[in-house]
Amino acid sequence: AAQDQRFRVNGFATFGMSVASEETAYNDVNDDPNFGRFSKIGVQMTFNIDSQNSVVTQLVSRGQNSWDTSAEWAYFKHDFNNGFTGKVGRIRLPAFMLSEFLDVGYAVPWAKMPNESYDSLTPFANMEGVDLSYNTDIGDLSATVQFVYGRSASESYDLKGLVSLNGSLQADTWNAKVSVSSAEDITVINPTIQDALGLYGSASSGIGGSFTSVGFTYDPGDMYFSTEVTSLKVDDTIVDQDSAHATIGYRFGRLMPTLTYGMVQSQDDEKRDLAVILAANPDVAANTSLSLAVMGGLQQIIANAGADAADAGAALGDLAVGGALTEDYLDLVIDTSASFIDTSNPATADGEAIVRQGVLDGAQEAASAIKGAADSLQAQQNTDSTRIGLGLRYDVSPGTALKFQYDIIETNATAGLFDADTYVAAGTKPDATNILTISIDTVF
Repeated sequence: AAQDQRFRVNGFATFGMSVASEETAYNDVNDDPNFGRFSKIGVQMTFNIDSQNSVVTQLVSRGQNSWDTSAEWAYFKHDFNNGFTGKVGRIRLPAFMLSEFLDVGYAVPWAKMPNESYDSLTPFANMEGVDLSYNTDIGDLSATVQFVYGRSASESYDLKGLVSLNGSLQADTWNAKVSVSSAEDITVINPTIQDALGLYGSASSGIGGSFTSVGFTYDPGDMYFSTEVTSLKVDDTIVDQDSAHATIGYRFGRLMPTLTYGMVQSQDDEKRDLAVILAANPDVAANTSLSLAVMGGLQQIIANAGADAADAGAALGDLAVGGALTEDYLDLVIDTSASFIDTSNPATADGEAIVRQGVLDGAQEAASAIKGAADSLQAQQNTDSTRIGLGLRYDVSPGTALKFQYDIIETNATAGLFDADTYVAAGTKPDATNILTISIDTVF
């Protein structure tokens, strides 16, 4: 019996299906029914060493990750017995109103969490660090203050010096939470994003950022209402965005229909305009000495064969990344190359035309690459999306709920959560989609 009290296991699971009206995937859901996108199962194990110390591990397998299992939580917890508790290890980043329930679908009314607010930091839901919390009663209210410090990383970003300070008040029928988080050193580890930021003249490390969330839930029994407003600010070219969502529902016995409105809008799209790239990459023709040095270095290649001259001209064109090729620039190239183009050599007799065309071709390729980088970064970060969600929850039994959710989404000439690569390549870009999600959520 003593062993049973020391070791406790509980878990949660979501199994469901999502399908969208669009062929282009939105939040990884398209018109092909997907049974794994939001499905997951988790087991949490708590080993109580004594009355003050414990070790907690949470293992989660997700359908979107081919059901691979990862340790979401793995920490040591100490209760100081004076309202203070401390944790160290792999812990939850408490940046949102519902951070503790990100994976526990049964604890929330939706079939899937509001992406407008939760998508930006979901990859950083967990972190390695320390957590110090203080809980006390203020009259009929329970108040909690929480401080965490550490580091979190996703496939694209590494957040160092991560700090989050949170305060919450909870009553019998409502609770409110304010969270302020910041990272003093954000490093971009995704090569594609690194290259794109480089074209903008932006740093890919040592970037600062902050995230603020204010949330409120009112749940007296029959009625349900919750709302959350968030603001993400990141230095330089990476997106700043504001989001909000609100849900209202009413319980009719075991049934609870809900209506949700959500929005997310980037606030700094002008920082990712193509004009910013052009300003950060002036035409190298403006630097005559550099142009001459480049041409001098290509002298031997051009003198050998016409085909090589075309390659050399293309290479020079790649340097004209400003996209502002002028006749003056072309004349500079021709004048510089005239001294070593041997017109008596049949292989290079047409050297001037070859070099001129090579420069143009190379510049066109460079301009296409630059525009592609701009389009890609804009598709990933520029957003102006709204969502109306119609939901229905049916509590099958204590600990199990069946949910239906139909989302009507508009992206207003931005990619939103559409797959960025597919969106950029599409001839006719989608600007709306409808998604149906059906799930069974359970805790055990």
